[in-house]
Amino acid sequence: MALFSNTRVTTLTREADKQRDLRNWAEAAELYGKALDLLGSHKNRFRFLVQRGNCLKEAGEFDGALVAYDEAQAINQSDSDLHLQRGHLFKLMNRTSESAAEYQMSFNIDPTNENARCEVERGGSIAVVSKLKKHTNVAAHTIWLDVTDFVVYVKHNNSLSGIQRVIANLALYLKQVDLDGYRVVPVIPEYDKYKIFSTSARSFIDLVEVFDNSSVNREDIDAALDLIYRDRVQVFPEKDDIFVVAGAFWIYPHYDNIMHLRQVGMRFGLFIHDLIQIRMPEYVARDATDNFNVQISDALDIADFVLANSEYVANDIIQFIAEKKNYTLPVKAVVLPTELRSNEASARIDRRDILDIAKTDYVISVSTIEIRKNHALLLRTWEKLREEFGDNTPNLVLVGKWGWEIDEFRRYVEEKGYVGDWLFIFNGISDNDMEYLYKHSMFSVYPSFAEGFGLPIGESLVYGKPCIASNTTSMPEVGGDFVRYIDPFDWEASYPVIRQVVADREDLRVWQDRVKREFKPKTWHQFCSEFYDAVLENGRKLEGTPSKANCLLPQAQFVLGGLHDILNMARREDKVITFRSARQDWWHPANHWGAWSQQRRSKIQFISECAEGDEIEIFLRLHRHSSRESDPVVILEAGRGEFANRLSEHPTVFRFKGIVTGGGVVRVDLLGRGKFPSNIEFIGWSGIAYCKSGDPELLAQTYNSIIPLGRAPSDVPFIPTTPVELP
Repeated sequence: MALFSNTRVTTLTREADKQRDLRNWAEAAELYGKALDLLGSHKNRFRFLVQRGNCLKEAGEFDGALVAYDEAQAINQSDSDLHLQRGHLFKLMNRTSESAAEYQMSFNIDPTNENARCEVERGGSIAVVSKLKKHTNVAAHTIWLDVTDFVVYVKHNNSLSGIQRVIANLALYLKQVDLDGYRVVPVIPEYDKYKIFSTSARSFIDLVEVFDNSSVNREDIDAALDLIYRDRVQVFPEKDDIFVVAGAFWIYPHYDNIMHLRQVGMRFGLFIHDLIQIRMPEYVARDATDNFNVQISDALDIADFVLANSEYVANDIIQFIAEKKNYTLPVKAVVLPTELRSNEASARIDRRDILDIAKTDYVISVSTIEIRKNHALLLRTWEKLREEFGDNTPNLVLVGKWGWEIDEFRRYVEEKGYVGDWLFIFNGISDNDMEYLYKHSMFSVYPSFAEGFGLPIGESLVYGKPCIASNTTSMPEVGGDFVRYIDPFDWEASYPVIRQVVADREDLRVWQDRVKREFKPKTWHQFCSEFYDAVLENGRKLEGTPSKANCLLPQAQFVLGGLHDILNMARREDKVITFRSARQDWWHPANHWGAWSQQRRSKIQFISECAEGDEIEIFLRLHRHSSRESDPVVILEAGRGEFANRLSEHPTVFRFKGIVTGGGVVRVDLLGRGKFPSNIEFIGWSGIAYCKSGDPELLAQTYNSIIPLGRAPSDVPFIPTTPVELP
C-alpha cells in the first residue's frame, strides 16, 4: 500500500509541476492538494504545501494560499523562501505591515536572498540583519518618517542646517539599529493631493551621505534626488502605525490626509524645534508668523504626542498648549546632541580660502546670518576690539547662509570694506569644511537673541573650543558651565566678556584645556535612540485605544474655523479653538472663512463638554455658492431625527437637536438635496455652537456668542502698531 501511495504521489506531483510550468495555476494547486492528502506526515509535505500555496496565490485564491503557507510554516519556520512567498501574498492582499514583516524575516534568515533584500528596500526599509533578534521578532508596524523638509531644502541648498541634520541622522541611525516591532520608512507626502509616497531608505541615506563629501556639488545632489523620486511608491498607513514629522512642519499646505488617517487608527507625532515664530515674531517675517500660527494650531489639534528638542522648548510647548488650547498632550524633551554629524571620516579640505584663514587667529560664529542671530553685536564688538588692539585683534569668521532682514548689515560691512580684511563670511560650505574651521579657531561666539536649542554651542565644545553665548532661552541648557554667557540685548556689557579671552590668551588656554578634558558630548546615536524610544513609548501606550482628534469644543461658544479666524484669535491673544479638526468626512481643506463640503453628504464629529445621552441644541452656520437658479436644502441629523433647512448664499445659522454619544462625542450628518451651483463645493460651513437642552441660561449664552453684543469704546481701546526696535 505504501509503494502504491508513493507511486501515486510521484505521478500527481509530476503532473502538478507540469501544470504549474504551463501556468495552469488552479489545476496545479488541485493536484498538489491530492498529493498532500496521500502524503500524511511525510518529509516532502513542506515542499508541496509551499508549491500549493504558490499556485493558489497565482490563481487569486488568497485565503487558500494562506492556509497552505500557514501549514508549511508550522512544519518549518526557518525557510527564507517561504517567508518571501508569504510576503508576496500579503502584498497582494494589501496587508502592508504583514508583507513587510515577512520580507524582513526572509532576509534575516538568509541575508544572501537578493529577492528578499530587494523587497525590503522596495518597501522603504533598509535591509539590515539584526544579530540580536530572532527572525520571528520583526516589524509588525511602521514609523513613517516624513523627510519632505529635507528633500525640499536640499533642492535649493548645498549644505545642511540644524533641522535637516536631525532628519539626516535619524535616517543614518537605521544603518546600525532596528526597532523592536517597528520598521522605519522615509516618506515624501503630497499633502495637497492626499497621497503619501515612501522612498527607499537606502536611496535617502545615499542622498544624506552626499553631504559628507568635502566638495558637495549640485550634480551629485540632483542625481541622488532623482533616484529618490524614481523610488517613490504610494503607501497606505495602517492602524497603530506612527507618522512622525521631525522637520519644518509649518511648510505643508494642510494636514487633512493625516487627520483622515488618524480616523483608522494611525498615530501622529510632532517634533517641535521652537516656537520663536510666534513667541518672538519680531525676529521673523510677518507671513511666516501667520503661517506658523495656522499650522501649529492644525497640527496640535490632530497630534497624539509632541517631542521637543530641549527642556526649554518642551516647557514652552506645555505652556503654549495651556494658554491657547483647551486640551492637554503628552510632551517630552528629546534633547539634541552636541555633534556636527556622526561622520568618522577625516576628509581632505580643498578650499584655499578656508586653508588660508585657518592659518590666522580667528573667532568663529556659526549660524544663519539673519536678524535673530544678532550679528550686529559681533560687528560692534569687533569694531571696538580693533580700536583697542588694532591688527592684533583676531579675525571674525561668520559661517552660514544669508537669511531674513539682513540687507542693511550686508551693505554696511561691504561699504566699510570689512569683508576680506578682518571679516570673513562663508556661505554654503560642507560639514567637513565647517568642522575644519571650528577646530582651527580660537573660540566661538553665539550671541543669538533666542534659540530652540543652539546646536553650534555644543558643536564648539565637541571640538574642544570654548564658546561665549547668550544667556537667554535654551542656550544655557546646551552649554552648561563650560560656556561663558552674555546678555544679547546689551552689547556694551557683553564687550568685557569677549575682550577678556581676546586679551588674555592664558585664560583662554586654561578654559580650552578644561573643555577638552571634561566636556562629554552627547552623540547623534544617543539622540536617535532616545528619539525613537520616545516615539515607540507613545505609540505603544496608544495601542488598542480609539483614535480621535483633539477637537473638544466648549459649550455655549460660537466656534469658527477659517484661517483669518485663527489669526484674529492669535492677534487678540485668545485661546485658538477651531472646528477644523471636526471635519470628519468629505470636506475640502479649510480656507480663510471655513470649509466647503466635497460631496452632498459629509460628516462632522467633535467632543462636547456634555455626558453620554445628553440632548443638546446645535447651531451651524452654513451657506452655498451664489446662484439665482439654485434653491437646495440641507438636512441635518445628530441622533434626534432629521432637520431640513433651505440653504442661502448668505451664511445662516441653523438650529437643531442632537444626542451626545460615548466619550462626549457628537456626530452630525449633513446632506445637500437639490440643485447646487457647484458640483465640487456644496455646503459651506463657517461656525458651530452647542449647549445642553433645557438650560435657558446656557441657551442665552450661546445666542450671545453667535450674535455678540457691542461694547463701550473704552472696553475696546485702539492699540496702534509700533515697529519693534532691536539693539
